[in-house]
Amino acid sequence: MRETVKHILWFCMAALAAILFALTIEYLSFRSDFNFLQKKQDIVFDPLWRPTFYFHIISSMIVLLIGPFQFLKKLRLKYMSTHRLTGKIYVFGILFIAAPTGFIMAFYAEGGTWSVIAFILMSLLWFVTTLMALIKIKQRDIEGHRIWMMRSYAMSFAAVTLRLLNPLFSVFIINNENLIIVSTAWLSWLLNLLVVEGMIFALHKKAQRSISH
Repeated sequence: MRETVKHILWFCMAALAAILFALTIEYLSFRSDFNFLQKKQDIVFDPLWRPTFYFHIISSMIVLLIGPFQFLKKLRLKYMSTHRLTGKIYVFGILFIAAPTGFIMAFYAEGGTWSVIAFILMSLLWFVTTLMALIKIKQRDIEGHRIWMMRSYAMSFAAVTLRLLNPLFSVFIINNENLIIVSTAWLSWLLNLLVVEGMIFALHKKAQRSISH
């Protein structure tokens, strides 16, 4: 029963990542008439923001799609070389592209200072959690690597959570667009980390029970 629930949750996570990828890939046409880019008319042709935006989108979507498959134990054991290769792509994509570009884009965020702070913290935590996952695997600490990868992907998955929260908050927080922007900027990654920390706590308790028996 527990394994079935885990498989269902994994499928939902992977499916949502794939759906977001499908919805976001239209940005790669470089057209400026999409709804999101129309809201950014004041900076859409900014020489820093525009290329940073596309580097961020492309790298984020790649790591978002790769992430779920890194957690499949059977796939990992059967195709370890592939797991290592995709892991390197995931880590490189975040440390050298997605997190740094996310940090730059944070300063252009809508919603004022609080949104800027939220996205700065998100990009820094994304970088740190991924770096820790890399350090742990270099130290051959498999369990530590898995835990930090869970935290790293929680930050990667914030892109999905943000887009799920926006329409939900639009229903309940009426006529206050700024409040919606700021709230989702924080909750998109805080909620993910909260869920992951709960999962990590459960894993630790399970390990302790196994030792005691």
